[in-house]
Amino acid sequence: MNITYFIPHLSLAGGMERVLSIKANYLADILGYNVTIITYRQYDNPIYFNFSPKIKFIHFDLHDPTFILNQLSVLDKRKAVKKFMQTYKKLTEEYLFKNKTDIAISMFLGAEYKFLPLIEDGSIKIVEFHFDFFCTQYRLLEGKINFPKLISYYQIKKEQKILKKFDRLIPLTEEDAENWKRHFTKITAIPNPITINSIKATDLSAKKVIAVGRLVEEKGFDMLIDAWKIVCKKNPDWKLDIYGEGALEKELKEQIIKNNLEQEITIYPNTKNISEKYAEHSIFVLSSRHEGFVLALLEAMSLGLACVSFDCKHGPKQMINEGENGFLVKLGDIQALASKINLLIDKENLRIAFADNAKRSSQRYSIEKVMTKWTDLFKVLKNEH
Repeated sequence: MNITYFIPHLSLAGGMERVLSIKANYLADILGYNVTIITYRQYDNPIYFNFSPKIKFIHFDLHDPTFILNQLSVLDKRKAVKKFMQTYKKLTEEYLFKNKTDIAISMFLGAEYKFLPLIEDGSIKIVEFHFDFFCTQYRLLEGKINFPKLISYYQIKKEQKILKKFDRLIPLTEEDAENWKRHFTKITAIPNPITINSIKATDLSAKKVIAVGRLVEEKGFDMLIDAWKIVCKKNPDWKLDIYGEGALEKELKEQIIKNNLEQEITIYPNTKNISEKYAEHSIFVLSSRHEGFVLALLEAMSLGLACVSFDCKHGPKQMINEGENGFLVKLGDIQALASKINLLIDKENLRIAFADNAKRSSQRYSIEKVMTKWTDLFKVLKNEH
């Protein structure tokens, strides 16, 4: 079977890029599929994650105006976007018509989702949503529409017609699937797989807590820092390590300094050896305001860490059974988050019990089980096509 993935680039240490590497490698190395990955702004940047040598890469390296639009006039914006989309569509059409493709998959929000299902090359078209419904512009389909939002709403309605032409839309959780089903019909939820393997035993006696994610508002590290002010008053010998990069790095470091927590909290850059870092900690904390799928939480559970998480949408409730393999805390309740962290710090036996249960329950997200869902879907769609 010939599978082609579309993604803007593979330069960053993001969850979507990591997941694609794991899935594509499995399809190519284990199942023997012919896998191609097409990007449009990789340029000379190295590919961050390791991919199988059996996978073919095509880099269109187009001039994507997305990040300079605020510098252009309204007319120039339209011209730049139109030129980019026309060029990208032309190159994609040429590829699909010249190369037999069974399944073409858009990693939303790559620009190709706006035209991919309109290309009649005979391939099955799928779009993966790596953001939850309310993190996308499609949230405008919910609620009342006022005049300032009218133009955006009209644009979304046009895009909705195109999205409906995909053979399948794939959100990451059943909970989020219900949101998409209010506006679309061909929905199948498939979770991300576990993406890392433990190379050493997790040290559940380590007096260190870890958090992982992009340094952006949705990850809620500002709330975690506030919670740690409470934690370190009771447990001053424990440390919090945050691994990630992003737009709020300076702001978060200033918050740490303002609260005199420089000795208690450290922010580290992304690392390819994140499994080693997990193993050096005994507790994982998720402080996100919302998620598409909580890959970092799944990673921590699969490696046997005790976990505390805000009960945000979407994902934590799907993974954590309250009081069995972790703690779920009401979103935004900083005092409760700190209290549960302190409880796990104070009770090593509870940390061990949570860690064992978390590792066991995470296996339903093994690469074998998740990819079976994908291959079963491919068979269904081939039969329907």
